[in-house]
Amino acid sequence: MPEKILVVDDMPVNVKLLADLLTVKGYTVVTAASGAEALVKVEKEQPGLVLLDVLMPGLNGYDVLQRLKGDEKLRDVPVLMISALDEMDSVVRCIELGAEDYLPKPFDVVLLRARVGACLEKKRLRNLQRQHTRELA
Repeated sequence: MPEKILVVDDMPVNVKLLADLLTVKGYTVVTAASGAEALVKVEKEQPGLVLLDVLMPGLNGYDVLQRLKGDEKLRDVPVLMISALDEMDSVVRCIELGAEDYLPKPFDVVLLRARVGACLEKKRLRNLQRQHTRELA
């Protein structure tokens, strides 16, 4: 079953680009155009990964990330931050808030695919580890 990825960006051109790149690789893509919509979609769609833009009006990526990581049911969903901000402060803030990784815009397609694959593999391994721990208990 293909992994579902939620792409969150307020710029339709970025959403389309990411959705096209991921769909070609066999992922199921769900999109959101705002932080508020992203929070609803994460609960409803239960994606395996969220690609989250930092700079959005209203709830920005930092706010969404903080809410996801503060929610016991959603905190294990890996989040890959994407942003035109390539400042070290932004990268550090995202990682400290619980982001799995950070990808600057414009995206390098090969790097995007590698980071998406790595995030999903880490999630798969964490899930296996949890399952194994439960079986031992």
